[in-house]
Amino acid sequence: MEDVVKRYPGNPIITPEMIPGANAVFNSAVVRYGEKYAAILRVETKKGYQSMRVAWSDDGIHFDVQPGEVLVPTEEPFLTYEEAIYDPRITQIGDIYYICYAAENRYGCQVSVSKTKDFQVFEKVAIACEPTNRNMVLFPEKINGLYARLDRPFQYGGQGHIWLSYSPDLVFWGKSVCIMESRRFAWDQGKIGPGAPPIKTDEGWLVLYHGTTPRCNGLIYKAGVALLDLEDPSKVVARSKEYLLAPSALYERIGDVPNVVFVTSAIPDFENDEVRIYYGAADTCFCMATAKISALIDFARSR
Repeated sequence: MEDVVKRYPGNPIITPEMIPGANAVFNSAVVRYGEKYAAILRVETKKGYQSMRVAWSDDGIHFDVQPGEVLVPTEEPFLTYEEAIYDPRITQIGDIYYICYAAENRYGCQVSVSKTKDFQVFEKVAIACEPTNRNMVLFPEKINGLYARLDRPFQYGGQGHIWLSYSPDLVFWGKSVCIMESRRFAWDQGKIGPGAPPIKTDEGWLVLYHGTTPRCNGLIYKAGVALLDLEDPSKVVARSKEYLLAPSALYERIGDVPNVVFVTSAIPDFENDEVRIYYGAADTCFCMATAKISALIDFARSR
């Protein structure tokens, strides 16, 4: 495991001390924006309020957090269905950046989609699913002319599994199929969900995902990797039997929710066969690691 994923030695890269009044900054999303890196941060205040903030970076490590909240609902139906928003994922399709995030309300948890071109002006697109669902990520291109997503419905599926759905407009979704199930007596025997948006490689769609291992004192969140068929992502080409990343560093072991690594973003550098993996740690801070893309593919196939 450790020879595949390398933690950034300066982790965590974003901490609550960087934002006045913050209790935790975690499970955030990072994407390349020209020569810079843009981030949507999940910020939990000391009052327990969930909010989103924009941050910018020249190197993807040192971030400047901008003042003020973004993605605040101002009209219906979002006022009703976005009482709390968190756990964003960002996918670039063309020149538009789509943000998928959990939307908590009195009916349960749903997933909303918003979009932006500049991370200054945001437009709400849709509340994209019924309760109860979260962990939605968009594929970075249409498949057979349709938008495609992975998500994790968790009320009716028991332990929670990963599903694939399609849409012509990001509003109406269908053709839903379960493509990856939790595995009994394995590291990912519960609550598996897509982490970063899929990365297109010659070998297939590379998917980083999370799963949980139950212990007598709670769940341990770990990360794994899978490959999906390029033409038909409902077909799982390979899936790691071992976990790829598990809590071991102090900042992953100790926090508001101990023993959590929660992948939310993966930025590939194909020229150097490298990917930056961004993840939340212990529901308290935000971290970065690196891996070789080829090594992740091999890990999915052989481990």
